[in-house]
Amino acid sequence: MPNRAEFVMALGLLLGAIMLVREALRLPIGWTTAGPGAGFFPFWLAGGVMLFALLILGRTLRVGRAGSSTMVMKPFIAATAWRPLLIAFLPMVAVVAVIEYLGLYLGGGLYLAGYMRWVGRHRWPRIVLVSVLVPLGLFVIFERWFLLPMPKGVFLEYLLYER
Repeated sequence: MPNRAEFVMALGLLLGAIMLVREALRLPIGWTTAGPGAGFFPFWLAGGVMLFALLILGRTLRVGRAGSSTMVMKPFIAATAWRPLLIAFLPMVAVVAVIEYLGLYLGGGLYLAGYMRWVGRHRWPRIVLVSVLVPLGLFVIFERWFLLPMPKGVFLEYLLYER
C-alpha cells in the first residue's frame, strides 16, 4: 500500500496541474508579436508541476508495491518538524493577512528579515542587504520589466505615487 499522504498530494497536484494546463490552453501559449503569449508561463509551469506530480505518484506506487511497511506507517510530518514548519508558516500567514497595508515588497522584505534573523541566525548587515535587495529586484522585474502591478500597500503607494 502506498504512503497515503504522498499519494493524495501527488494526485491533488496532478489534478490541479491538468486544470491549469487546460485553462492556459485557452490563451495563446506560443510566441506573439509582443513576446510570449499570455498562456505561455502558466502552461509550462503547470506542465512542470504535472511532470513532477507523475514522478511522485509513480515513486509512491512503486515503493508501496515493494511492501515497505516503514513507508506506510511513517507519519507525514514528524512530531519534531511541527515547530520549524510553524515558525516559517505563521509569519507568512501574517504577512498575507496584512498585504493590503504592507504590500508584497515591504511585507516580503520584513518576512525575509525576520526569517534570516531568528531562523538563520544571520548578522544584521547581511539581513539588511538581502531583505532590501530581493524586494527591490522583484519590484524592478515585475513593475518595470513585465509591467505587472503587484500589491504595493499603503506605504509604498504613498511613496511612489503621491508626490
